[in-house]
Amino acid sequence: MDKNLYPHYARYKHKLRSVDLSARRMRIVLLSDTHITKGGEFNLSMFEKALTEIEKVKNVDYVIHLGDLTHSGTFLDYEYAITCLKRCMNDKFFIIPGNHDAKNVGYLLFEEMFGSRTFEIEGDDFYILGLDSSIPDMDEGRIGKRTNERIGKIFLSKKDKLKILCFHHPLIPIPLTGRERSAIIDAGDTLEMILKSHVDIVLNGHRHISNVYSCTDGEKELVIFNSGTTSSNKTRYRELFTYTIMDIYKNSLTFNTRKIMDDVNIKRGRYINRAFHYNKSAKDKDLFVRIVHIANTHFSHTNFMEEIYQEAIRQINEIEANIVIHSGDVTNSNKLPEFEIASSKLSHIKHPKLIIPGNNDLQTFGWELFQEWIGPLDPFYEDHDLRVIGINSIDRTIGNGNIGRKKMLETINFLKNKTDYGINIVAFYNNIIPHPKSRIDSMLSDSGAVIKNFTLPENKINFILTGHDHISFSLQIEDTIVSSCGSLCSEDYLDMNGNSYSIINCYKDGYVEIERVYVRSHLREITGKYWINLTRGNGDE
Repeated sequence: MDKNLYPHYARYKHKLRSVDLSARRMRIVLLSDTHITKGGEFNLSMFEKALTEIEKVKNVDYVIHLGDLTHSGTFLDYEYAITCLKRCMNDKFFIIPGNHDAKNVGYLLFEEMFGSRTFEIEGDDFYILGLDSSIPDMDEGRIGKRTNERIGKIFLSKKDKLKILCFHHPLIPIPLTGRERSAIIDAGDTLEMILKSHVDIVLNGHRHISNVYSCTDGEKELVIFNSGTTSSNKTRYRELFTYTIMDIYKNSLTFNTRKIMDDVNIKRGRYINRAFHYNKSAKDKDLFVRIVHIANTHFSHTNFMEEIYQEAIRQINEIEANIVIHSGDVTNSNKLPEFEIASSKLSHIKHPKLIIPGNNDLQTFGWELFQEWIGPLDPFYEDHDLRVIGINSIDRTIGNGNIGRKKMLETINFLKNKTDYGINIVAFYNNIIPHPKSRIDSMLSDSGAVIKNFTLPENKINFILTGHDHISFSLQIEDTIVSSCGSLCSEDYLDMNGNSYSIINCYKDGYVEIERVYVRSHLREITGKYWINLTRGNGDE
């Protein structure tokens, strides 16, 4: 493989190179979800074994507990927890509350015993902030608009420092958890704040299983780590009781998750400052594939804006594109006249197109009408440079959609058997990552499993394209770019600049630019710059 042609390739191949231990900046031990109580939910022997092992760990700078210290938030639970914790409560120990700690007015007890529901740690080259994401007597969590604005300003003021944010509830859905959308309800706004304020690491708990995502918005890397349960008997899948040692080096980050019962370590490594090799301009690059991404047309006699649609199609038809992908909500309320309008209007698109159904399309008789007037519910497109797998994520029995274990496995197995050079895209309606100005309710019910499986490098998926939320947003998770687009011609857009569509430009060296185009004003702006690995599956390792 020509390393000059793929200057970014090192970040795929050498994430776990040997690290100079003398360059370590900080070591933090992470605990979470201890669920201390006198009842059967708490495993005292595992808790005590964890503390004994942690006491033997050398050069620990801080011990951080990521919430759910107690099981019920009662006075008796807190008293017992303080007794159990006594051996590790010193000036290196920091803790934030979880949803169980806030039960039964437990948040007041937390304040009385720990002084604050937040914490700050600051050094010459780092800043760590712990927040309370709990809502009293509710499993869900939130950060809140005002808090997001405040901490965004705080993080932006910490220039040239490593920035770490801790809160209990997950930021992005994680796999093997059951209710995988159990995140903060304003996760989209919080994620936007985290990216804009250049936070390096996010630490969460709550779901009783460990997980790490390496993400980027195209400017720098964000590592999101979820800690497992240290001593709750409510364990998930095969991961039982754990704590994690996080080592931070000059340009790398490692997690050593210790399985207490099995005496096994899970070692993970991630760069936290990717060296991207962008050219100042993409004009001198060889374009490989161009995709136009649209969604939420809402064809109808009410919500649909004819003038905007005609202008959008005029613009799109002038673009040299390989394909137009429509990510759902073709109609407004799946009525026969709306499908008739949709069929007529979509025929004006000159490029090859792939159209996926949305929730508005498949109610009542829409399941049959979509196939009659628009096309298959699981469409597929393939040419020499491009492959698109369309998946119907709508399930009448599940309001927020579902890919399902069978379809997920079929998709992965299909792509694993492909060894040709090209772009692989999976497209569906429901979102799998939180978006600004929206709640997590719109995300797939199995979003954690979808993210984990579809972003594994060996599964060779370059893009996941979604719709639904009427707002454009993108994030690269591992080697896969997850991108949604705004509303093309519906009155229900969520962007102050109006209706929009996205253009995805993929160049032969793996460089990607995502551009948002506003229909009425013709305003164009680059919303993401990424690298994808176009060598996967070619045997050129």
